[in-house]
Amino acid sequence: MNKLIRWGIIGVTTFTLASCNLNLYSQVPETTQYKDTQEQFTFLKNALKHGAAEEMQALFPEGYFFTQVLYGLSWVNVGFAENLDPTVREQALFEARQAYARLNEPNGKAPFPKDQNPPNGIFYLGWRNYLLSGILLLQQQQSDLLNQRELREFKAHSEAIADALEASEPPYLPSYPKEIWPVDTFPAMLSLRGHTKLINNRYEPIIDAWLTEIKAELQDKDLPLIEHRLEPFIQGPRGTSQALIQRFLPELDPDWAAESYVLFRQDFVTHRLGLPGILEYPASTESNNSTELKGDVDSGPLIAGVSMSATAVALGTAKLNGDEKLHRAIWQASELVGLPSGRKQKRYWFGLLPVTDAFLLWSQTATPWFGEPVEAIDQGYPNWWRWPSHGLSLLLWIGIMWAVSDRRKARQQRRTALKKRRNDPPSSVKASLSKTYR
Repeated sequence: MNKLIRWGIIGVTTFTLASCNLNLYSQVPETTQYKDTQEQFTFLKNALKHGAAEEMQALFPEGYFFTQVLYGLSWVNVGFAENLDPTVREQALFEARQAYARLNEPNGKAPFPKDQNPPNGIFYLGWRNYLLSGILLLQQQQSDLLNQRELREFKAHSEAIADALEASEPPYLPSYPKEIWPVDTFPAMLSLRGHTKLINNRYEPIIDAWLTEIKAELQDKDLPLIEHRLEPFIQGPRGTSQALIQRFLPELDPDWAAESYVLFRQDFVTHRLGLPGILEYPASTESNNSTELKGDVDSGPLIAGVSMSATAVALGTAKLNGDEKLHRAIWQASELVGLPSGRKQKRYWFGLLPVTDAFLLWSQTATPWFGEPVEAIDQGYPNWWRWPSHGLSLLLWIGIMWAVSDRRKARQQRRTALKKRRNDPPSSVKASLSKTYR
């Protein structure tokens, strides 16, 4: 029995470590296709049906909203894929509409006070209108006839965003009363770019003026990247917001995006034990030595300064910026770190945080909506990035083999000693017997 247990430990250890290391060579799809992520869509659909979004809301303020909106955006991404089965495209449109409708339910609106400009704040209205623009664009690909109710709603939302921008002194709008995170305005601006593609270029002057103002503000800064937060206090650039901003920029201003992405790459992309990751705080700032280096509701827990949520978003960011090497590295690393499980329903981290699955799915299906893909760039990523993980796995395997072998040796020694004791009486007994027979 002990021998069976020992060989069982050896077999399980060897299989597990080999599988983990092979995951670092997982196939990365060249283009977005439903078949490559079907199992993840299936898991998320069932999870949402059983209250996953409500569970995520209990963890952070936008948990419900993010889980729903990212699910819908991922379906829009799949819907834009080339040579797609028409039935799948119809399913993509249906599922995206379902997600959009759920954003208007009480659970979707609850965290966002209505008494703001724009109503419910730019986070709520911007992301919601961004999803609606994708739904309409998907309809446009299938037919020239658009749903008139959705079109009227999109026009009204776009006008509300434009009015709020014109009435605002800073270029960024509040997500909550007197609370401004610049990144939250970016989905709203992309939705206005969607208005150009769907209807007319009425809002292009507003987009151009907005971009010009932001670039002018960044010129004199040591690190010309957009701040993480402006009100009620200022926080410099951080990985969680930068990963999103750099994802949106290519479809707003490709030239600026190319320059900004280089800075993002230099200051936030790192690797730990060879695995790629996104730092929450820029490597070039002195804040790395301060107590500020703690995770919060935005970043999630930090592991050696790396934000897992920012890294998940950067998977799609790298793809939309043409950074294929980083995109592939993060994808393959997520197949190791994310502990994927399930066949018909693929989930990461055992499905304990469905919002994480939603972020990864949105990143894995990333595709441009308003233009052609960015030309591939070579920012470089070390070809040896897997080696530290392989080396650590080998050391772990050797350690376990040694432990199993050492225990076996100890057990064998113990058995030998017991057997000898039974067959060889103690010396006191021998002496007594000797006196008796003299």
